[in-house]
Amino acid sequence: MAQLTDIKTPGVYVTEVPSFPPSIAQVATAVPAFVGYTEEASNLQPDDLLTIPTRITSLVEYQLYFGNGPDPGIQEVDIDSANTVITVKRSATYYMYDSIRMFFLNGGNVCYIVSVGYYGATIDKDVLKGGLDALTKYDEPTLLLFPDAVLSNGLGDVQTHALQQCASLQDRFCIFDMNEAAGWAAGKDDFRNNIGVQSLNYGAAYTPYLKTNLGLTVTYGDIKGKVFQAGIAIDFKNFTTSADAKNIIQSLNNLIDDTAAIKTSTGAPLVVPPNTTIQEQWTTLLNDYQSSFTTVGPADSESKFQALLDFIYKVALVANNFAVNLKGDYAGNGIKKDAGDIITNSLKDTMKTLLGYDQGATDVLGAGAGYFAGRSAVLALFTAPQWGDIFGAGLPAEDKSIYGSPLPASEVTMRQNALPKFTTVFNQFNLGVSQIASLVNVYQTSLEASLLQSHPVYKQIISVLQNSSTILPPSGAIAGVYTTVDSNRGVWKAPANISIMGVTGLTVAIDDLTQNDLNVDVMAGKSINAIRAFTGKGILVWGARTLDGNSNDFRYISVRRFYIMVEESVKLATQQFVFEPNDGNTWVRLRAMVENYLTNLWRQGALAGPKPEQAFYVKVGLGQTMTFDDILNGRMIVEIGMAPVRPAEFIILRFSQIQQQA
Repeated sequence: MAQLTDIKTPGVYVTEVPSFPPSIAQVATAVPAFVGYTEEASNLQPDDLLTIPTRITSLVEYQLYFGNGPDPGIQEVDIDSANTVITVKRSATYYMYDSIRMFFLNGGNVCYIVSVGYYGATIDKDVLKGGLDALTKYDEPTLLLFPDAVLSNGLGDVQTHALQQCASLQDRFCIFDMNEAAGWAAGKDDFRNNIGVQSLNYGAAYTPYLKTNLGLTVTYGDIKGKVFQAGIAIDFKNFTTSADAKNIIQSLNNLIDDTAAIKTSTGAPLVVPPNTTIQEQWTTLLNDYQSSFTTVGPADSESKFQALLDFIYKVALVANNFAVNLKGDYAGNGIKKDAGDIITNSLKDTMKTLLGYDQGATDVLGAGAGYFAGRSAVLALFTAPQWGDIFGAGLPAEDKSIYGSPLPASEVTMRQNALPKFTTVFNQFNLGVSQIASLVNVYQTSLEASLLQSHPVYKQIISVLQNSSTILPPSGAIAGVYTTVDSNRGVWKAPANISIMGVTGLTVAIDDLTQNDLNVDVMAGKSINAIRAFTGKGILVWGARTLDGNSNDFRYISVRRFYIMVEESVKLATQQFVFEPNDGNTWVRLRAMVENYLTNLWRQGALAGPKPEQAFYVKVGLGQTMTFDDILNGRMIVEIGMAPVRPAEFIILRFSQIQQQA
């Protein structure tokens, strides 16, 4: 808009004057972030999503980036004389995958995934805390949960760390599980003893664990040697007269033996894509080598270079051994040939240079002369002419340290430029290993399907196992409940008296007397919300308190989360006023913006009061919220008061007798 003093040409000028104050866009309230362990974490490259918060909107999208669920953890299956399953013993492995399934089943639609490691890794509290720290730079997540943490020894540390993040950022809330492995009562007491006393209004806990009907994915390898009849492990070959079924079982046994042999026969253990152990070891070695350019002398740098060569060589041996050592055709399938073709078609030339022989030769190289010849041959893959001068032939006895410490800048540059070539060769062999491992999975899936069709006893046992109950901590389902309530009613509605979908039962039956101690903690006020089964109603969430049960301000989850929503929405909207003149015009615009927003919330039933002025107030201005000193120091202070609605937690009906009238 042109200023009046700028108008010099005769004519008609149009000026548009804003009639309405700016509006406040309400932030999302139920976007959980799951932190835990996954099968993989890959988008474009292996591991490129590890510890990277990733937004997903469906279980299919999760599976695309992070794979499927963990091993079902079957320890023992007992069958009777009629081959009917009597009991199934399982051990918990990882909970996050099934918790995400429960989230989507109960109304969830958007969430973030932070993969901190892969199946097979020890659940580590510090690793989980690192995953939580990765979320601090993301504004959208509003709920934090980490169901895998209940399987660690540092559950309390992870939970207090999450509470600290919530209190610091003031834009998110925690949903907590308890460790009930040692019993429900012990889990409750341990939780209260270890959660601390800080920032409790930013979290809520739920109990007991849920018996879900999600079902399991069970394969032959999961139950091999674990099915017992009268205390004796059974061989499925003895429970069928079908020659085809017996051949399939033998083929599956061979596959399992082959995979185990390859995993243990080389220096680099083989893991299904993305080859967790291999990739992590490679990253560590590469970082160590790169940091050695300036932090240590040439001799140490050369030893780290040789460590890289050793590792590339070992990964190549993994791929080679898989192709050479497979037992052969399985039930007419040429898996050995297919594995060999992967190397022949994609890795043959590099394999020959590196290992010193064509793939398929019988003399697999060990740690003798051929091994060192192979390591020396790796040097030919990197074209920098200085390699020969610096490393000689690449053998340990011929290391040459011709420079002083630290390395000259030119040599540092040369070594840094060579790193992409290191990575390229490693990725070639790592991809080969992944492809062969995937090939084994394809054959196994085909054999599994054939066995189900030809072996009735096996099919019966698998059917029972696949439909057996999975016990889970409740946080994933509760996050879905939060999403449903927020969408249908609003964040100011307590997420309680709501059914949980996909649940067939509870691990502990909680009655009124038991819930007394959960809901009102007379010792420290740490309320725990119960999940209860009611006849004719099903499984309901029957609690709505934060951990700060003694607080009159933020005792209820709905009040705490409502304040988080309003605070974050107003905070983001008022950023447009930063560096605006700190005067009456700005104050009027800002106050009108906030008042309009709160008025809309009052109309929706989020604020209590017959009139808007009795439900909230907004103050800003000199003499109200600021002094001249505040204005001189650039401070614009806005005070907002609200009367949030609170849940009717206790409905008391009073009855009395009256005398008959006439």
